[in-house]
Amino acid sequence: MSRSEYARVRMGTRTRIVMYTDRPDQADAAAEAAFDRIEQMEAVLSDWRLESEVVALRSSQPATWRGVSPDLERALRVSRVVSDMTAGAFDPACGRMTQSWRQARDRGTPPPTWNEEIAEVGPPGDRVQIRSGGVRFMAPVPWLDFGGVGKGLAADAAIGTLRAHGVSAAMVDIGGDIACGGPPPIRSGWRVQVPGSHIELELAWCGVATSGAGAQSIGPDSHILDPRTGRWMQRHDDVTVIAPSGAMADALASAGCVLGAPRLARAVGGHDGIIVRSAALPNPDTGCQGGSTGQ
Repeated sequence: MSRSEYARVRMGTRTRIVMYTDRPDQADAAAEAAFDRIEQMEAVLSDWRLESEVVALRSSQPATWRGVSPDLERALRVSRVVSDMTAGAFDPACGRMTQSWRQARDRGTPPPTWNEEIAEVGPPGDRVQIRSGGVRFMAPVPWLDFGGVGKGLAADAAIGTLRAHGVSAAMVDIGGDIACGGPPPIRSGWRVQVPGSHIELELAWCGVATSGAGAQSIGPDSHILDPRTGRWMQRHDDVTVIAPSGAMADALASAGCVLGAPRLARAVGGHDGIIVRSAALPNPDTGCQGGSTGQ
């Protein structure tokens, strides 16, 4: 089998696809389809694109069901699972709040806090209801922001597209949010280095993501919001999560920026295939599948 690697800008960041195939023409076609699939996910989930499905939902009337695509429904359901696992530390319905942080950054002013609104009407995720093929918002209608899970979802979708094209030994890296398929030849997994450390993982059939509260900041306030209180988080150590999918890893790493690694580790301790790594925690011996920078 031969190794093929491709890189393009997708979802506002460098996206890399690495795979092993028997035929170069198979690799080219599979990679093209995978990049197209990531583009489709961005058209659904990006709150930066005014024509996206997520932005269109901002005009929803309260208590009225709106139809959603399967991709958006999956994003909502994965987010709900992670929200339940972390007692509300992850919430994709904070779009109005994250938008206010971006505006404050552009103006060079401190971001507003949202604690009074949350004290009055509750966390925005509590006003989101999901059913098969639809979503309904209670007043005041929240805006969705899948920035904490979208890249993981897109990486998973790309891995699925590659498998549909007959490629199982593959890895998709969207700006550091990684989904791993089957392992490379003669290895138990893909080598992935944890950012900011000398730790190397060897992973297959799972996802891995790292998030940090200090990646963007205005003074002491990072771009990470605690959706339970409406307050911006202070800087702390990066949190890396290995999980059964890229989406779960991405969302849980985002939640780790709110909870901190030790509390996140306790919250997910009973769930198979989920491992939390941080400078604040001792390192476990193994990952999802395998033991220990892209192969």
